[in-house]
Amino acid sequence: MAFRWRDNSIKILALFMALLLWVYVTNEQNPLMSRNYHIPLAVQGKPEGYVISGLPEKVHIRVQGPRTIGSALGAGDFTAQVNLMGVAEGEWELPVQVTTPPGVELLQVTPRTVKVLTDRITQKNVPVTLNFKGRVAQGLQRGDPVLEPPVVTLHGPSKLLAEINRVGVTVDVSGAEDTLVRDVALQTGVKGVTVSPGRVSVTVPVTALPARELPVRINLTGAPGEGYEVGEILVQPALVWVTGPRQVIENLAEVQSLKVDISGATEDVAREVVLVLPDGATSVKPDRVHITLPIVPQETEPPQPPEEEENTEDAGE
Repeated sequence: MAFRWRDNSIKILALFMALLLWVYVTNEQNPLMSRNYHIPLAVQGKPEGYVISGLPEKVHIRVQGPRTIGSALGAGDFTAQVNLMGVAEGEWELPVQVTTPPGVELLQVTPRTVKVLTDRITQKNVPVTLNFKGRVAQGLQRGDPVLEPPVVTLHGPSKLLAEINRVGVTVDVSGAEDTLVRDVALQTGVKGVTVSPGRVSVTVPVTALPARELPVRINLTGAPGEGYEVGEILVQPALVWVTGPRQVIENLAEVQSLKVDISGATEDVAREVVLVLPDGATSVKPDRVHITLPIVPQETEPPQPPEEEENTEDAGE
């Protein structure tokens, strides 16, 4: 049957106009609208025994849909995820997959891909090192500390553990007068790395320094007046106690005083003199002595009688 254009042209035109009218009314009554959302980024297929870094917490999306649908949507109606299935140690660039409700078109995802760094979680044994703050009380010495345990185990990404060779702790010994026992928390200072055990016991012996009794030597400078000299010096006390590390005081033979100037003296000198603390020693007691310096006239030798000449002639007869 032949198509009758003349008879059906009006019908076709009417249908076309109706379609245009429907599109117009639909867009006017329920137009398309775009919206922006920040949605959480989920991880799928995370491999066991690995730590993942580089993933943002949220991604930004821009979507478009009819107003009647878009006005009822929230961020919870969308999902964004990264699939880590099959990844191994290293750096990966993976796409962000976004799911939208029916009737909503995804226009933009930021970021569209993410760079992910995966590192194997491992462990490593390292020693504990001790740092001291302050000094023990005067006259005492700090002995070798004892750590329990001396070695701890670190847990974390292998690349981070490779940069850690020890775990340090600090103990304050300021003014300590007896042996110290402290329970100290351990921290690596590196995010993502833990230490086991988390605390260490520190014992720091505090004992008396060795002491030694040594003679005092008065350090004189200058010379007495003409015709005078220094007699036997009297020092009270003649011996003093020097305290310090054993290797220091064992090498000392005496304790010197500050300089005593006797230039031009013609009479006895009596005064209190401060003692010099030997290098490396911690104390000298007492730290000063009283001295008496006799200034006496110099002794002169009596003239010798002339020698008698022998009478050689008489001796010959």
